[in-house]
Amino acid sequence: MKQNYSKLFKLFVVLVFVPFCCGHLHAQNKLGNNPTVVQPGSLLELESLSKGLRLPRITLDDVHVWTLDGSAVSGMLIFNETGAAPKGMYYWNTTLAQWVNVVNAADLTTIITGATTVSNTLVGNKLSTTVNGVTGIGVDIIKNNELTIVNGVLTSIVNGVASSPGLQILATADNGLTATNGKVQLGGVLTAPTTLTASSVNTLSLQGIQTGDASTDSMLVIVPGTGVIRKLSAAGQSLTMYKSIAFASTDGQKRFATPATITDIKKIQVYRNGINVEFVGVTGGGTIDLENPASCYVDDEIKIIQSK
Repeated sequence: MKQNYSKLFKLFVVLVFVPFCCGHLHAQNKLGNNPTVVQPGSLLELESLSKGLRLPRITLDDVHVWTLDGSAVSGMLIFNETGAAPKGMYYWNTTLAQWVNVVNAADLTTIITGATTVSNTLVGNKLSTTVNGVTGIGVDIIKNNELTIVNGVLTSIVNGVASSPGLQILATADNGLTATNGKVQLGGVLTAPTTLTASSVNTLSLQGIQTGDASTDSMLVIVPGTGVIRKLSAAGQSLTMYKSIAFASTDGQKRFATPATITDIKKIQVYRNGINVEFVGVTGGGTIDLENPASCYVDDEIKIIQSK
């Protein structure tokens, strides 16, 4: 009888004190084969060639319900075997606030066998897709996008929010300008009357103009009072000059013959003894009359130069 008490005491010590001491001596724990060989990163390690780890079997009908005791915590693992949700291993995702099924290709084939229900839910600008009761993370999408060009400013309005500032762009070019590859170049057809206003400060000049030929080139002229630019051909610039010299035969002589028929009184110059004098004449006629102060004395020289 005494020996039996001694054996019971020794067994009590082994059952009570050995686990107590071991639990405080080791920060890592291992169950199964090679209990003394533990990987440095393991808090709890299982090793076996013939046994596995069986997770808690929870009846999971709704993946959005925590189901377990206490408050929901991230990373909790369970196995759904008999619930309405697809059979398999789940982990709790606090971001989604639901159980997420851990599936492989074979499991996925089983889950989607037969009729597959897919639904999309749009809340604001977030799109969520639900496949057979499993909802993915809502993602931001472009619900609508509008582009507008006002006075050369491009504005993009995405989901009701306009870009700021707008982008300055070249929409088109005309009236003497041409848009080429996003650049404005001088050159093109004028589509409206166009005025360039210069001043004594803001002058207009052209550099590098080449020497022309008066016998063949045209000439640019400006219409008085309007500033409109016109072109004169080389043929129109050529002048035919006529000259006649006469001598007064009596004192007070005023009328003299022109060298050609008068087409424009402004194209005639009259000189008495080398001095330019005033006169009158009639278009289509062939004579001019000196004005009274310019009347001649005998033998005064009258020279008439006329252009056509």
